[in-house]
Amino acid sequence: MPWISEVLPENPKPPIRSKDKQTVAGTLGRVIKLKANYYPITVKSWDKHLFHYDVVIEEPNRGEMDIPKKKKLMIFDGLKMRYPQFFKEYNLAYDGMKSAVGLGKIPELSDGRAHQVHISGDSGKKSRYILKLRIVNTHSLKDLEVALKKCSRAECVELPSTIFQMLGIMFRHGPSTHFSCVGQNSFFPLDGELGPSHDIGGGKEIKPGFFGSIRPFGWKHCPLFLNLDVAHAAFYKEESVLDFMKETLDFREFDFHDTLEDIVRLKLEKNLKGMKVKVTHSPVNRTYKIIRVMNAGARDQEFEMEPGKFITVEKYFKDTYPRTKLQYPYLNVIRAAPETRTIYLPIECCRIQKGQRVTKSLNDTEKSQFIRSAAKFPFERLRQCSIINRKNNFSNDPLMRQLEFTVSDRPVEMNGRVLPAPNLKMKDGTVLPEKGVWEAWNREFFKGATIETWAVINYDKFTAQKDVWAFLNSLLKMAKERGMIMNDPVKIMDGNAPEKDFPKIMKDFKGIQMILVNLPSKKGDKYGRVKKMGDREFSVVTQCILSKTLKNPKPATVNNVLLKINGKMGGVNNTLGRESSTFILTSPVMIMGADVNHPPADDRKGTPSLAAVVGSMDCFASNYAAQVRQQISCKEIIQDLKEMTRNLLIAFFRKTGKKPERLIMFRDGVSESQFYTVLGYELKAMREACKSLQQDYKPGMTFIVVQKRHHTRLFCDDKDGIGRSKNVPPGTIVDQIITHPSEIDFYLCSHQGILGTSKPTHYRVLWDDNDMTMDQLQSMSYAMCHTYSRCTRSVSIPAPAYYAHLAAYRAKVHGGAYEQREEGKAGSAADISKAVQMDQNFAIHNKMYFL
Repeated sequence: MPWISEVLPENPKPPIRSKDKQTVAGTLGRVIKLKANYYPITVKSWDKHLFHYDVVIEEPNRGEMDIPKKKKLMIFDGLKMRYPQFFKEYNLAYDGMKSAVGLGKIPELSDGRAHQVHISGDSGKKSRYILKLRIVNTHSLKDLEVALKKCSRAECVELPSTIFQMLGIMFRHGPSTHFSCVGQNSFFPLDGELGPSHDIGGGKEIKPGFFGSIRPFGWKHCPLFLNLDVAHAAFYKEESVLDFMKETLDFREFDFHDTLEDIVRLKLEKNLKGMKVKVTHSPVNRTYKIIRVMNAGARDQEFEMEPGKFITVEKYFKDTYPRTKLQYPYLNVIRAAPETRTIYLPIECCRIQKGQRVTKSLNDTEKSQFIRSAAKFPFERLRQCSIINRKNNFSNDPLMRQLEFTVSDRPVEMNGRVLPAPNLKMKDGTVLPEKGVWEAWNREFFKGATIETWAVINYDKFTAQKDVWAFLNSLLKMAKERGMIMNDPVKIMDGNAPEKDFPKIMKDFKGIQMILVNLPSKKGDKYGRVKKMGDREFSVVTQCILSKTLKNPKPATVNNVLLKINGKMGGVNNTLGRESSTFILTSPVMIMGADVNHPPADDRKGTPSLAAVVGSMDCFASNYAAQVRQQISCKEIIQDLKEMTRNLLIAFFRKTGKKPERLIMFRDGVSESQFYTVLGYELKAMREACKSLQQDYKPGMTFIVVQKRHHTRLFCDDKDGIGRSKNVPPGTIVDQIITHPSEIDFYLCSHQGILGTSKPTHYRVLWDDNDMTMDQLQSMSYAMCHTYSRCTRSVSIPAPAYYAHLAAYRAKVHGGAYEQREEGKAGSAADISKAVQMDQNFAIHNKMYFL
């Protein structure tokens, strides 16, 4: 298909639902009755105006300061308490930053005049602040009503985002004054109002809370919904720092009597830095922020009490707080903020302040405990959502009452559909998945790989040669059963360092295709170094296994290893049957996936993001080539997409001898607010990549955003549910009521939920030159969830989007291995970029090395 328009508009708009193009709703599949965690909102009158106030908070003689959001909310509440007469007619909602919203004009707060407020700080001392409010604009709810009505008639109209931002501030104000806020829309009661906390180890616990957001849909019978969901977040336990040390450092009582070794001190400092603690030695309720753990204890740590006079912390405490006798004078003291003052605190006098969310990454054990504790079966999750709705009584919130918004106490009900599973082809026949899973035992792969020359490196000194051979015999036996040609390894060696072992094997044995590596555990940097040597230095496929796996070669485990090896070595585990791929793969098409891996929340000081794009390289859309680039930290737009797409198109032509007639992009990781920005840049980049190869080369492009970060959940009756959890069956799809009424989007749950409640994936079609019908879009997306090479079950997102995620993560591993081998030396931006880049200069780029 040619391009819809020769010249791309500056702000391209997504296609709209159309009867003529059969994109209003899908028709395939059986009907299923569903509920969703959306509660209809009834609007009594749209005849209201919202007033937006700009808020400035200053400290006297210091101007506008960088004040924490929590303190700003306290200051704003102080304004309401000091001047209650201002708020008799109209209440104001405040977002804790620069904006306040109300339904009317408050004269005393509309012209920027100054108002003084006094509040108590962490130290107990009262501080004075100056607030200035000024009305900057007004909006009528009528404008939103008009836009929603146009949407319900399938007219392409952009909803007034400013009004929704203002409504969001008004909805969030009530919960944010009662609960601890995480992000914009998640709220956590700290006293167990929504259930008990669960210990996950490491001095941390998870607390239940809720997510709440007003959502516009514009369908005729209900234009507005309240999306409510159960939420969980990790918080530090409210306990003494001594108890925290027992949990994180495995300390016992006698360990507190000595000064910490430097390696232990640094580990403790890493855990405590930035945390707030309350002191127990002072009659005044004081809170401090930890900035470091000192080298000395209270007995030896001195500070200048007055010019020229030094005193130890122990002596100071003895003189100033005679009732507090230090039990551990040799245990390192803490230094508290600010840096401009010298504040030392004995660890034994500190308790971790309540309600501090964990922003650092959880370790694997903590993550596992988090997931298990937070998982809820569907019926329990929906029950919890309704309890949250009832307990908070949102309709009676003062601001919601002013808006005359009434939230229903019953979740929305709708009809969905369950799509038929695609037929899958293997070498010896066709397989039909049942409940998202298919039986592949005693069947040959659709295309078995040939591995003639390969080697094994064992990095675990406690794993004997006989254990290695026992695993290899199981692997070779099953490989033959699955239709692979796999010779005995040419070398089995005990390894020491990948940097020495890989060059030796590659030199001694020409044409090595794969190296199987046994690792003692996931700890340490060995995995990253192995992947760096295999992927980047020698372009040889590597397959890592853990010793505990190698020593217990269960058939299912060996099968999973072979699924990866066959995919990496150019084989095809299974592919779509003819009936399932007619509308996708009949003409040359490249299915693409793209994702950007960002640094974690606790590591955003310039650490670059990693963008990966993959493209299918065969007529089965089973083998993929990858392109990876480093880019500006936390930038979601893929900056080098033009070059990456161009290289993938060249690789496709070299592999197949044909040019793709269509490009179908599954783009992961884009939030709703970035849809049009990403579309405008990335669609243009893909077009320019095509034109750079041939001026009149214009393959039809379909650009679909794949979203997993949302709070939509679907629930069915028990009789329709799957498994013990009774989740919705794989293939469940919803394309009306809780979707956009005019633009093309749908929710698809393509996998079988085992733990907790299944999260459907949200698909949003931002561009479609190929004029695909809703049924084709939905069936294609569902079919691509069955081509993931790591398992014999359908996954939650299309395989190419998953592969892009894996390729971006592998680049992160490459970057980590580079930094570790440089032994802490700061490499240049160019060096780090080179260490993570994957392109056609690496022979392995068109193999699925990232599986």
